[in-house]
Amino acid sequence: MFLTCYGGAHVSAIIPLYQALVRRGHTCDLLALTTAAETARRCNLPFYRPIDFVDIADADILEWGERLAQRHHTEGKGLSRDESIAYLGVSFCDLAADIGEAEAWRRYEKSGLNAFAPVRFMRRVIAQFEPDVVVATTSPRMEKAALRAAFQLDVPSLCMVELFGLLEEPWLSRPDNGHVLAVSREDVRRRLVAAGRQACDIHLTGSPMFDQLADPDLPAAGRRWRHEHGVADSEKLVFWAEQPEPGDPELPRRVRLHLADLCRRKGWRLVVRLHPSSTDHRAEKIPSDCLQSHAHEPLSHVMHACDAGVTLTSTVGWELLLCNKPLLVIRISEFSNAVTYGSDDGALVVDTLEQAAGGLSDLLHDTTESARLQQFRSRLPSPGGASHRICDLIEKTVFARNYSLEDMRRARTHAN
Repeated sequence: MFLTCYGGAHVSAIIPLYQALVRRGHTCDLLALTTAAETARRCNLPFYRPIDFVDIADADILEWGERLAQRHHTEGKGLSRDESIAYLGVSFCDLAADIGEAEAWRRYEKSGLNAFAPVRFMRRVIAQFEPDVVVATTSPRMEKAALRAAFQLDVPSLCMVELFGLLEEPWLSRPDNGHVLAVSREDVRRRLVAAGRQACDIHLTGSPMFDQLADPDLPAAGRRWRHEHGVADSEKLVFWAEQPEPGDPELPRRVRLHLADLCRRKGWRLVVRLHPSSTDHRAEKIPSDCLQSHAHEPLSHVMHACDAGVTLTSTVGWELLLCNKPLLVIRISEFSNAVTYGSDDGALVVDTLEQAAGGLSDLLHDTTESARLQQFRSRLPSPGGASHRICDLIEKTVFARNYSLEDMRRARTHAN
């Protein structure tokens, strides 16, 4: 099995699946993209990186990679400058080989890194492993390139749609982005069918990233987290799940400071979790009276420790809801339309930062609204078992080529 993913939610979904596949006796190779490598290292998983397949001495890769790294490389994220140069350089080379250097720069200036989908490079990488199945999550660039490369190489592939899949819908609607799709929500399946995918190729499995939430010891771990960080049982603890905002990099910092000031005035405590890909964590200023949850500690522990969570668009919000924690969603991100959090999920949605105070006050106290939202949360599917459901899907459907494109190919062959 060949698996590849970026960091954050992507690697959180891939790692439990990788481990479940290995326990079933499969040989797995993981290509860890950007910050996924650091997570794989912490989990003691063997992995490859793009630089392992790139000739860093190649003049074009070096020149273009250096130029792009000046804008996109950030020290302190667990990625060396040479790794960034290799990753960015080979991505640009692939695009330049397709449309020429001048047009490639124009495409990059218009679309940023999303201009890159190095199918040529991923085809070469996958061909070296000769896998039976390719697995990726739903990120543009190299994950998308891996799925398209698998399609071109006639290797069966599975794409795990992390949660909403709204941003990815335009390219997921194409059948060369995963012969089979695994989704977590029924509304995602309906949208992808409406977008053109065959219903028989979309399977409602849940996501492996949420399997760990089924651990019955997590509430006790949350109580220990509070005790170890000096949070009294009577204190209200608010969890801020921060993530990058490319179009407005200061927005997450403004929200962080606003929440810190709000919690200070209300007598609540704030705990901040920075996104692994967002910033140089060492340079970020966390107010001295706030707590910080670091990347090395389980996210599920701090989620169970808190009394309510706040997000703009993070999938961490869905994890909080599955933990039956009140969630405030502030719709001020450029990506707000990429998520569908709502009261049906048990989330409280507000449209301005100024509304956060009233929203959190409702969620942290016994109000009619908090009781109504709790009822919706109690109806959400219980987490757990997604890794095994997807292993079954890989063995019985993907590897066995029981998907629509193969059925059509067999039908054409039979007709001829």
